[in-house]
Amino acid sequence: MLWSVRRWSFLLLAIFLLLMTQVKICQAREISVELVWKFGQAGWVEIQAAQGSYRVVSGTMTLNFPKGSRLEVGWGGWNPILRVNQSDFQIFRDAKLEIMEKDSGSLVVRTPEGKSAAYRGSLTLDWHKDHWRLVNQLDSEDYLKGVVPIEMSNAWAKYGLEGLKAQAVAARTYLIKHTQNRKTITDSPDIDQAYAGMNVEGEASQAVEATRGKILVDADTGQPIEALYSAHNGGYAEDAKNVWGNTDHHTLAHPDRFSEGIGGAADRWRFIISAPQLGSVFGLGPVQTINVEKFPSGRAQNVLLTDEFGSSLTVSGRKFVQAFYPFGQEIQANAFLGTLFDVHKVASEEKASKLKGISSVLGMLNYRNNSGPLLAKIISSSLGVRADPQPYGVFVFEGRGWGHGVGMSQWGAYHMAQLEYTYEEIIHFYYNNVSIKTSEEKNL
Repeated sequence: MLWSVRRWSFLLLAIFLLLMTQVKICQAREISVELVWKFGQAGWVEIQAAQGSYRVVSGTMTLNFPKGSRLEVGWGGWNPILRVNQSDFQIFRDAKLEIMEKDSGSLVVRTPEGKSAAYRGSLTLDWHKDHWRLVNQLDSEDYLKGVVPIEMSNAWAKYGLEGLKAQAVAARTYLIKHTQNRKTITDSPDIDQAYAGMNVEGEASQAVEATRGKILVDADTGQPIEALYSAHNGGYAEDAKNVWGNTDHHTLAHPDRFSEGIGGAADRWRFIISAPQLGSVFGLGPVQTINVEKFPSGRAQNVLLTDEFGSSLTVSGRKFVQAFYPFGQEIQANAFLGTLFDVHKVASEEKASKLKGISSVLGMLNYRNNSGPLLAKIISSSLGVRADPQPYGVFVFEGRGWGHGVGMSQWGAYHMAQLEYTYEEIIHFYYNNVSIKTSEEKNL
């Protein structure tokens, strides 16, 4: 009888510990996101409590900050200044200013230039020489609700929810991996992954909730992987080593039929540039020839440019694209979007009508009939045309894909979801030797 009691006590204790472990596993944690995408160099900022209640803490000062309250921070002369609810401006002398959430709420951040965004959680501000540094503290799962729809689209939830789930798992893994050795992550897609706060929250939140806590880990070590992804791989996923020089057996090069024929401009694009303009970008004369050294995927490893005077220059494929990439602009079919391309030269005497599919360029040239104008009037797809033609010809870049192409292709994941693949199948198509597991709190 005594043994039976002990055995049942042991079993009850084991069940209790298991339940506690499961609770712990599903917990999220507070993270810190530095807001550099919209507010990286903000000298003046207004913050309003849109929902919930807060308190403002700075040094020895603590103020209640209920719904509707406003805080303005700026600078006067060489000193940072602040005021709350239309009071007089005061010189800010403390190390930092915290707008701390008391209950579930949201804050709206605005600048005089018209930039605006809403964020869950709390904000910390501190003065950095000539601008305010803003850091958003919030629940990690709420953060993902501001990542997934801007990295993909809320509109994809109707027919591509499984693709959004794969994105949520990849984004959560990226967050964990990139906050293991540092306290903050940024909201910038050029540094980390895009985060736009509450402004973009919508149907994609279903994918975050459905995969709550799930991340990608190495199948052998159980450690979070580097879950990289890009908009569109052009039909061929790239090896991480060919982009950053570091071998990663989770992301290897392979054909991707799911990323073909989908994505509009991201799938197929064409960039046209005159030989003189191309040469001037790299300190050469009018370019006469281009030779491209390629990786097995077809992406440019190095580009050799030779000008009319015999001078040559070798540029890495990534540096070549960066010279023409439309940073901060909408993606269009006549933009230079990646390193997966072929190139050919068209002689200066050729007519624009000889080159099919360049309606946007023809529009710039005021094209009317087959008698002209000459392609040699083109400066580039992005810069327009010149009044007089040049005798050196133009180069036409025919490209596929948008971004580095490593890891998951977002358009490919969406297409797989449309074809009724599960998010687990999508993940295992794009990442090698991985398992999907629910992360423990210590790893978040």
